[in-house]
Amino acid sequence: MAAPSEVLPLLVVVILLMTASGQSADRMEVHFDGDRAVAQVEEVLVVGGGTATIPEGAAPNGTIYVVGGDFRVRGSLDGDVTQLAGNVSVADAGAIAGEYRTIAGNSSIAEDAAIGSRSRVEFTQRDRSPAADFGFLALQALSLALVGAFLTRRRPALLRNVGDSIAHHSVVSAVVGAFTGATALALFVFMAFTLILIPVSVFGIAVGLLSAAYASLAYGYLVGARLPIDRPDLSSGVGVASFVVALDLLGRVPLLGPIAQFTLVVTGLGAVLITYYGFREFEPALSKLEG
Repeated sequence: MAAPSEVLPLLVVVILLMTASGQSADRMEVHFDGDRAVAQVEEVLVVGGGTATIPEGAAPNGTIYVVGGDFRVRGSLDGDVTQLAGNVSVADAGAIAGEYRTIAGNSSIAEDAAIGSRSRVEFTQRDRSPAADFGFLALQALSLALVGAFLTRRRPALLRNVGDSIAHHSVVSAVVGAFTGATALALFVFMAFTLILIPVSVFGIAVGLLSAAYASLAYGYLVGARLPIDRPDLSSGVGVASFVVALDLLGRVPLLGPIAQFTLVVTGLGAVLITYYGFREFEPALSKLEG
C-alpha cells in the first residue's frame, strides 16, 4: 500500500483530473490492499495499493487511476488508464483500448500489447537554491514569531498552559500526540477512499498541521521565557523564531535528528490537545484524586 501521506494528495489529484475531463462518477472504487481480479469496473477504479489484475479473457469497461501498488493488464480494458504512481504492466495479450497516460511511476509494456494511445506528462524538477531554502525558512519563522508575539500580548494563558504541559507532562503529551497523530492520519486516509468525504479528510489534515504550528508557538514561548528580554511579547517572538530554525536544523542531522524532531512535534501536538488548545490547564487524574 502506498504511504498514507502519499495516498490522500493523489486521491485529491484524481478528483481534480476527473473534474477537468468532465467525468461524473457516481461511484469511485478504491483498491488499496491484497490481490484483486478486475472482471468489471463500476465507472472509476483507483488502485491505491496491493495488486489489481485484469485477467486473460476479461474485458471490463471503465476508467483506471493508478496511485500506488500494481496494476496488471492481461485481458482487455475498454477505457483509459492514468498513472500517477505505482506500477503498471501490460502483457503480450493485454490491451488498453483508450489512452494510457503516465504522470509518474514505473511501467512495463510488452511489445505485442495493444495500446490505443500513449502520452506522458513530463515535469522538470528544479532544485531549490540554498538562498531559496533560507528565504522560505525565514518567512516561516517570521510569520510564526508574529503570531506568537500577538498571542503572548493578548492571550498569554493559552501558550502558558500548552507550554506547561510540554515542560511538566511531556510523557503524557507525547503518548497522546503520537496516538492521536497516527490514528487521525489513518482515519483521514480511509475517509478519503469515500468520494464524498475527501473534503472532510483534507480539512482534518489541515487542522492537524495548524495544531502542530500552534505547538511551535508554545515551544517558542518556553524558549522566550528564558531569554534576557524584558518584554514578554518580544521575547516570545524571538523564542518562536529560534525554535522554528532550530527544529529545521535538527531535522537535517542524520539518524537521530529526525527522531528528535518527531518527538518534539508529537509532544507539542499532545500538549495542545490535552489543554484544549491552551484554554484549560492540564491536571493529571492522580492529582485530582489526591485533591
